[in-house]
Amino acid sequence: MDRVHSVDEKPFEGVQHAAVAIRGSVGGQRHLGILHRDIDSNSVLMLHLAWHHQLRNESPKPAYLWVDPAIHPRRLAQVAAICRLIWRMNQKGGLPYGFSPPNDCFDAKTGRYLLGPTQHGLTCATFVLAVFHRAGLQLVQYETWPIGREGDVEWQRNIVAMLQQGASTEHIEAVSSELGAVRYRPEEVAGAVTMSALPVDFETAVDRGQQILDRLQDN
Repeated sequence: MDRVHSVDEKPFEGVQHAAVAIRGSVGGQRHLGILHRDIDSNSVLMLHLAWHHQLRNESPKPAYLWVDPAIHPRRLAQVAAICRLIWRMNQKGGLPYGFSPPNDCFDAKTGRYLLGPTQHGLTCATFVLAVFHRAGLQLVQYETWPIGREGDVEWQRNIVAMLQQGASTEHIEAVSSELGAVRYRPEEVAGAVTMSALPVDFETAVDRGQQILDRLQDN
């Protein structure tokens, strides 16, 4: 895939405005974030939801592959601007971790996360979807994602168990109520970014995502 790079092939400094970064980790869990060029330092940073209330904006690690989006540079400049806004408005308290949908998560004016009756938290993948959505770029066709894929509920139950080690009872109950929700996997979101025709349907994202997983295994 000519839009997927390792830092050996093409350093992060090749990111002009915004891109997506993905890596594997212990236990087969993938992690996803958004690379964006910071206008103050002119350096490339990675904005990502690392965990519950752990929103981070930091230098990306070399272990990540990065995906150069098939999106017009002007639109990617908007994504970078939204990254800066969301970081500025949400860095203090971070964002909650949960299984809520990625559309309409951030206030249209302030960029603050809209915690409420239908928004309990995001995953690393839905955070990326939500940021692009806030920038007017819907990456995937949400309605084409199936519910109840093999392994999804088990993954969600593991997340709830991890949240029980530090999250509030109220948050654990809210996230538990979302068990069985649609899961957007990191590699699927990264795969969607490689396509020029947006939003991308489920089957296409899965196919492109598998190619990225193959690259991660070879990296």
